[in-house]
Amino acid sequence: MLPHQLRTGININRSNGVIVCLCHGVSDRQINKLLASGEASTVAAVQAQTRCGTDCGTCIAQLREIVDAAELRRWKYQPPVPRVLRPA
Repeated sequence: MLPHQLRTGININRSNGVIVCLCHGVSDRQINKLLASGEASTVAAVQAQTRCGTDCGTCIAQLREIVDAAELRRWKYQPPVPRVLRPA
């Protein structure tokens, strides 16, 4: 990958995802994998496991967007909670 591709988040190969954190080389695919597996569910948990957003902080907004999107997907596909019927 060329230096300008790293700076802009462009990844022609796309097999490893788009780099979100340049300081630690963390991709969106790595973050989404952690979130999907349940190993992390918050920004802090992703930071603890990947160090994404723990250096210069430029990627924190994008990290939050990825975590928020994963949370919305999780709630969208979570089965509904059954209603509890009260006796009459």
